[in-house]
Amino acid sequence: MSDLVIDSSVAAKWILPEPDSARAQQLVVDASASGSRLVVLDLAFPEVANAIWKRYRQKIITADEARQLLDALLRAPVSVESAWGLLPAALKIAVKYDRSVYDALFVALSRELKTAGVTADEPLYNVVKADFPEIKLLRDLQREPQIRPGEKEPE
Repeated sequence: MSDLVIDSSVAAKWILPEPDSARAQQLVVDASASGSRLVVLDLAFPEVANAIWKRYRQKIITADEARQLLDALLRAPVSVESAWGLLPAALKIAVKYDRSVYDALFVALSRELKTAGVTADEPLYNVVKADFPEIKLLRDLQREPQIRPGEKEPE
């Protein structure tokens, strides 16, 4: 598995029970097993923390559960990149595709790092996929076979 840029919609699935949470969690397992990096923007943490807060506000979880979920998020094995330097590219993407700057930052980071990006945000994926083929939809990911040391890669 190669390095992946992960957007907030996927990071939220690491800790919140949602459709495709198992796939999102498998990315963490696969990255760890292969020595690959999962890269997120610094703004992913406030975005996911806000999703946790919304569940608390809706009385779906308790305040103690919210704290536990936040602790789990903060322990996620990720590399964090700053959004600051990506803002000019993100604004350009946001304007062209009529998406929020938050969403466009994820696309810009994936392009900047020249690595695949994974999102669970289908509307975002649908509008950028033609021009940004490196963006993949979480639910469409196939699990890559893991090659053990000494094994040959499948032909």
